[in-house]
Amino acid sequence: MAEIHNELKWSFSRMKTFDSCRRQYYLRHYLFWDGWKKDAPEERRTAYRLSKMTSLPMLAGAVVHNRIADAFKRYRFNRTSISLNEIIETARLDWERGMAESESGKWRTQPKQYCCIFEHYSGMPDWKERAREMWERVETSLRCFDSSGTWDDLRKTPPRKWLAYDGDPFEAVLVDGIPMFGRPDLAYDASKPENPNSRCWIFEFKTGRPRDGDVLQVRYYALVAAADWGFDPLSVKARLVYLHPQLIEREMTVDEDALADAGRVLHQSFEDMKSVLADPERNIPLDISAFPPAVRGDLCARCFYQEMCEGRGTEASRPTAAALDEDDFDPFV
Repeated sequence: MAEIHNELKWSFSRMKTFDSCRRQYYLRHYLFWDGWKKDAPEERRTAYRLSKMTSLPMLAGAVVHNRIADAFKRYRFNRTSISLNEIIETARLDWERGMAESESGKWRTQPKQYCCIFEHYSGMPDWKERAREMWERVETSLRCFDSSGTWDDLRKTPPRKWLAYDGDPFEAVLVDGIPMFGRPDLAYDASKPENPNSRCWIFEFKTGRPRDGDVLQVRYYALVAAADWGFDPLSVKARLVYLHPQLIEREMTVDEDALADAGRVLHQSFEDMKSVLADPERNIPLDISAFPPAVRGDLCARCFYQEMCEGRGTEASRPTAAALDEDDFDPFV
């Protein structure tokens, strides 16, 4: 098997981590590398194990997105609509498997194969009650998906016009020379035959409340649509579908100023990431001292790397439900 290398690829979530805490960025994107090897130093193995951890809101988001991706897959290849009961029953199996794996402790030696839930790992006293609340989020989200106008609209479209959906194999796309990683939940070519690549629809499903970052995310999807599928980015329209606590279907477009701003931020962010590298060509970072921790109570409280960070906030050992709710599932890596 060919040796894999740790390559610098930009993503929206990577930018968020870089901007919020450089220490978490270093642990998540550099120290973890090779931590899956049995002969790796203990700190690398720990960083790798912690990088595979999830939280209850993240697990809820992942379960919902996996069931939606499965519904897309079935319809795309055989025009079969999965029933709501089957969606929920399968999601329940996914959820219970994650809970059981976390309690089994198998993630200690096989962190990639088995789920470890942060609230359980950190000893949050009411984590099981919290888990019941999160399961209700999963069920509500799937019911809202099934009843949404978006899912109804998509089932009226020819699947051959579906450009991509969450679950497809995906590699980074070069956007103005920068490797960008990220894919919408579903993209659809709405062009008329006489005018190819003239209109692209992007659909994104969210299990959390609307956030400013959702709008910013769409701008980068427009850049991906241009680089990967050949659309004019100004031809991209998006529908953000919020599934919890109630169904909200919100449409938006991207204008020239927004695209210009997205491009500017992309280039500046990528340059900032390269500025902390000792060898940009090989993506080798500077010493850990170049990645100081951001000591913020809310951020530290939901950080998976608390035990590796000497700068953690005083509240870090007591994660709160409010802090953890900020960690909705993010399809970027």
